Amino acid sequence: MAGIYIHIPFCSQYCIYCDFYSTKMLGKRESFTKALITEIGQRANDFNKLGAAVTTIYFGGGTPSLLPPAALHSILHAISAQYNLGAAGGPGAGNLAGNLAGNPAQNSDREVTLEVNPDDISEQYLQGLLQAGFNRMSMGIQSFHDDHLKWMNRRHSAAEAVKAFNLSRAAGFDNISIDLIFGFEGLSLQMWRENLSRAIELSPEHISAYQLSLEPGTKLYSSYKKGEYLQLKESLSYKQYSLLQEMLSRAGYVQYEISSFCKPGRESRHNSSYWNFTPYFGFGPSAHSFDGRRRFWNVSSLNTYLKAIEQGTGCSREEIISPKDRFNEYIMLSLRQIAGMDVSFINSEFEVPDEFYKSLALLIKRGDIIEKRGKLRVPPEKLFISDGIIRELFLN
Repeated sequence: MAGIYIHIPFCSQYCIYCDFYSTKMLGKRESFTKALITEIGQRANDFNKLGAAVTTIYFGGGTPSLLPPAALHSILHAISAQYNLGAAGGPGAGNLAGNLAGNPAQNSDREVTLEVNPDDISEQYLQGLLQAGFNRMSMGIQSFHDDHLKWMNRRHSAAEAVKAFNLSRAAGFDNISIDLIFGFEGLSLQMWRENLSRAIELSPEHISAYQLSLEPGTKLYSSYKKGEYLQLKESLSYKQYSLLQEMLSRAGYVQYEISSFCKPGRESRHNSSYWNFTPYFGFGPSAHSFDGRRRFWNVSSLNTYLKAIEQGTGCSREEIISPKDRFNEYIMLSLRQIAGMDVSFINSEFEVPDEFYKSLALLIKRGDIIEKRGKLRVPPEKLFISDGIIRELFLN
């Protein structure tokens, strides 16, 4: 198994909290699409040497829904023509658009996701997505309160979000994820309860809920440094997280990762591949890749990316992951998941020093880690503070 990530860097306006690479140079969408397809071709041999079939494709950004369906279709066609999709064992053996067009539910072998902004959605656009081969949608709703959406500098209103969701469902998308944000000043517990109630009413297959974080280089971080924004007290953020767990559980959602909830069997297969150390290739400016031993990433500049692809010089940097870093990453990624960490895998794959087991014994004694049936887990009530717990197990 392997995943493909496509970074579409375009945004018409910037959210105050986002630190992902993006640009407002919308006039370069066509030249970007051509360069992206070229990069996909240039790196096909490297990917196919892994001997793995593409099982997930994820378009993130930026705002991928700023690209027209025809451009998205051409990108997926480039992948299906040159990469192993698992059908008959070789590149070109499967056709994404042909397999999925008009009926995304037919595709059970691959998950093909597009991140969308609600106000980009129309019936015509949705039909174009289905014909291109998408069978999953991730919609950035963030809030159902218009004043909060305006403060975040989001383009859509709550009403537009609901309309976009309903249009997507009516068009035939039966696997929709929505994003929500909590843990910021001005969001009361009652407002958060209302957001969750609205989300549950829509009944998406998947809900991702993220605590707002301060990232250097963002407008929010600048406001914080100037004293114009105060962080929400951690105790209040914890109450919001606990309410999130409680309400979604009652509504039939299963929590499978710190920020991720789904209806049974509707986990994000692409995100799960990251957490389970599955190889993935990233295309587009700032996109990251991982082949099991190395991590490499493209330059975070559209102009530099376009020039490098045109000249065929490549635009990525790489690092070989040390045994210590690989161990620490496995600890971090596995303990983020409700399934937890496999003790037998640790012992077979790593040379584990005594200091790890000493730290682990202390965490188990404190109740911060639960050991059951060969698995180590952070208990649900402590997931909110799990970053601190997990760091205690890192090798120095």
